Amino acid sequence: MLYTVQEVVEITGARLSKGIPVEIRECSIDSRAIQRHGKTLFFALVGERHDGHDYVQELYANGARAFVISDERAAFSLLDEANFIVVPDVTRALQDLAASHRKASRARVVGITGSNGKTIVKEWIHQMAPPAWRLYRGPRSYNSHVGVPLSLLGIEEEDRIAVIEAGISKPGEMQRLEEMIAPVTGIFTCIGDAHDENFSSREEKLVEKARLFRSCDAIIGRAGEPLSRLARECPRARVFSWGEGEEVEVRVTTSPMEVWYRGERALFALPFADEASRENAMNAACFLLLEGMPLEEVARRVRDLSPVAARMEIREGMNGCVLVNDFYNSDPSSFRLALRALSLQERGKERVVILTDFDETGRSPAELYREAGEAAREAGVGRVIGIGEEISRHRDAFPAGSRFHETTRAFLERERREDFRDQLILLKGARRFQLEYIAGFLQKQSRGTLLEVDLDAMVHNLNYFRSLTPARVAVMVKAFTYGSGAREVASLLQYHRVDYLMVAFADEGMELRAAGISLPIAVMNPDPGELDQMISLGLEPVIYSLEFLAAFEQALGRHGIKRFPVHVELNTGMNRSGLDASDLPALLAFFDAPRALYPRSVFSHLSGSEDPSHDDFTRLQARRFEEASERVQSAFDYPVWRHLLNSAGIERFPGYHFDMVRLGIGLHGISAAGAPLLPVSTFTTRVAATRLIAAGEAVGYNRKGYATRETLVATLPVGYADGLDRRLGNGRGEVCLRGARAPFIGNICMDSCMIDATGTGAVAGDEVEIFGKHLPVAEVATRIGTIPYEVLTSVSRRVKRIYYKE
Repeated sequence: MLYTVQEVVEITGARLSKGIPVEIRECSIDSRAIQRHGKTLFFALVGERHDGHDYVQELYANGARAFVISDERAAFSLLDEANFIVVPDVTRALQDLAASHRKASRARVVGITGSNGKTIVKEWIHQMAPPAWRLYRGPRSYNSHVGVPLSLLGIEEEDRIAVIEAGISKPGEMQRLEEMIAPVTGIFTCIGDAHDENFSSREEKLVEKARLFRSCDAIIGRAGEPLSRLARECPRARVFSWGEGEEVEVRVTTSPMEVWYRGERALFALPFADEASRENAMNAACFLLLEGMPLEEVARRVRDLSPVAARMEIREGMNGCVLVNDFYNSDPSSFRLALRALSLQERGKERVVILTDFDETGRSPAELYREAGEAAREAGVGRVIGIGEEISRHRDAFPAGSRFHETTRAFLERERREDFRDQLILLKGARRFQLEYIAGFLQKQSRGTLLEVDLDAMVHNLNYFRSLTPARVAVMVKAFTYGSGAREVASLLQYHRVDYLMVAFADEGMELRAAGISLPIAVMNPDPGELDQMISLGLEPVIYSLEFLAAFEQALGRHGIKRFPVHVELNTGMNRSGLDASDLPALLAFFDAPRALYPRSVFSHLSGSEDPSHDDFTRLQARRFEEASERVQSAFDYPVWRHLLNSAGIERFPGYHFDMVRLGIGLHGISAAGAPLLPVSTFTTRVAATRLIAAGEAVGYNRKGYATRETLVATLPVGYADGLDRRLGNGRGEVCLRGARAPFIGNICMDSCMIDATGTGAVAGDEVEIFGKHLPVAEVATRIGTIPYEVLTSVSRRVKRIYYKE
């Protein structure tokens, strides 16, 4: 992509407030992910909770000079070198630019829609297409009214085929997507129940999806009524159908998967057995056949299909390293996306990229690796470790100090684990290089017992609570963020611009500062012995007593600090900590004199916000808080924020949101109101061994478990030292194994436990869920008479955490 500012103005019909000349090579809607500030056009989108205009000045300070805006703020007039492209609707301007870019491209555009499988079909087409086709595909699941234009703007001059997804959730959305994509070939995956609630009928949804194909020459899909109905909406298009009947273009049988096309027959040895993979593979294969690839060649390429990694995997590495695994494909566009994801991880660590040869692209290798080296430098990568003959030949394109190996085996033979320490390492490469061996070489060792943390689910839950309140959002990241990992979760929350983080103790805040977290951090239980460290790191203490108030003022005096924020805690009935109403005169008298500290906020804790039986007391606490906090606010000539609600309170008491709310357990998928939150943490292990025992035999320490029949006992390498509660033993708790529930038998041991796996067919190596998507953590808590907080925070740090993100 290469545009001048003037060209963008003409395409979008905008008005220009001119600055310095800028060549635009990238477009972005995310201020956090921009790497080439001086060459990026930023679209200041306005959403329900975010306004891109709020970040223009920050981007300008970082070197950005081109902005598409709809709000001409007074502060922007001071940005002398900025190019402001002023439009009525920033989203529409982005779409207009994308439509123009697509129209000017020589690429034939393929549009994919359907309820499921769009991304997999797109990625499998890309995997199977030969390099000479010069095929581009949109990144990941960019299929919305904002994702589609970003996908289209990624089409380069040399691309000859472009595969773009289109997704809708309600009537009327597809028309604008079709105007931008204007596909010549369409692929319809399936019709399912996703978003049914927004349509009057399945028929209406199918007709809406058909709008994408109204100008297509051909439509690919599985034979059946949905495809036939869709074809009636697009009478000019050839229907290239596949199925088991006779009246199809491509006939296929299931066992074995044999395919007939134009009198030829081939066996498709698909390396996946499920029906969804079969459908996705056939849709992708039919596109190759339509493009003229011989059936036997298509069969060969189907055999080599590899899984589509919908998510990056973030793992703990050895020696304080963090691994970002993204090694299922390798091309320049996915490499740039991976570098953007790398920029969102914790700061303060050296950034290293392990990069293989790119898959064939048809481009000049010298140009390809020169651009890769530039992209790595712009992303702050200090060292590249190249693997492959081609990248090794172009080592001069990469930062000084980079290392190169011709094969993965050579890397494993020459590199030493001790040379990798406190680094953030991106593993990016082609499937054929088997970078999973390098990931195994570098990752923290485990026994197969893992806590998987779904960062996308966490963002979903965060956005749900944000939708409930106009107030600022503070997030509790104490207790290792409820067991999920403090640094990783704090980095995610910083990326999503929450207003505050709150920790229990100062050392938790110190760890976050060491990880590069710059958000304001409040310490709920500050230790008087750690005040100097807190002041030096900008950790804001909670004032829970008059004595601590005086002590912190003295500490600030030693540092010569004139103004430092604190948070005043009021006791309104929980009787755990905080100032009583009788302390308020002394508190306010303290501030009659000039002080180095000042109240940023005043807050209190609710005792039973999740329990309807305590609602009257909750309202009493709220009244007490309102009265006391108003007295505090009236003593200052600036706004002192007020906050009272925790997760349950946010959902149940909208009248008490005040200036800020505190989100805790709700972030992890626990709702007091039965909201559709997503589980974030999944605690898993694997079967270590099985044995068949006779009726009457005992199991485990103290012979507490007895077999009442012939029993298949499976031993799991997880115990109470890992956070598995002993109260779950002896049949009180269960695990999920092969889709079935299996009870614990006998006592839970320190490092292992046993389950009754009778009837499951369990074998060594099978995955076992202790809690997660199939066995909710709330259910586990109920079985042992506790709360989800305890179950989550009990998972010990010796259990390896793995983080997933799309």
